[in-house]
Amino acid sequence: MHSPKIDKYLFATLLLASGSPASGEPPAHYLERAGAVLMEARGDTQHYEKALAIYDEGLARHPDHTELRTNRVSLLASLGRYEAAKRDLDALDEEGLHKEGMLLRCMLHERLEGATDDAVACYAKVEAAYVMAGEPADTPNANHILAARLAGSPEAEALLLEWQASEEAGQNPMSGEMLEMEREALIRVFLP
Repeated sequence: MHSPKIDKYLFATLLLASGSPASGEPPAHYLERAGAVLMEARGDTQHYEKALAIYDEGLARHPDHTELRTNRVSLLASLGRYEAAKRDLDALDEEGLHKEGMLLRCMLHERLEGATDDAVACYAKVEAAYVMAGEPADTPNANHILAARLAGSPEAEALLLEWQASEEAGQNPMSGEMLEMEREALIRVFLP
C-alpha cells in the first residue's frame, strides 16, 4: 500500500505537469504540424479543419503567440469564417500585428460591414504604417498600393503608376490586374 505522503506528492506533480503551458510543445511544433497538414490539404476541408484544431491546441498553450494566431486567422478567412478571423486579429496587439495583418483586418472589416468610414480609416492606418516603415523602397509594395487605394489616398495613383513601371509589375501581372479591380470585386478576390 502506498503511503498518503507519496500519493499526494504524485498527484500534485501530475496536476502541475498537466496544467502548465511550459509542459507542452513549443509554438514551432504546432506551426510545423499545421503546415504539414495544410500542404496535404489540396482543397480538402477535413484537412483544413485538422490544421485549425492544431492551431487551436497551440493557442490554448501559447495564447499570446502572434504567428500561431495570424496563421489561424488566414485559415479561418480561407474557410469563410470572417467573424472568427476578425476576432482573432482584434485580439492581437496593434504593435505586434504586421502591416499585412493590419490590411487583412481592414479587409475583413469591409467584407463584414461594407466600405464604411471605419473601414476606410483602417486602410489609412495601414498606408501610414507603410510610410512610417520607409515604404516605398525601390518599388512600392503591392499591399501598400492596395491599402492606399482602399483608403482613397491621393497617393494611390502615383504608387500604382510607379509599380506598373517597375520590373516587378512585369513579373507579376496577376497583382497588376488585382490592383486595378473595382473595390467590391477586389475584396471578394481575397475574401470570397
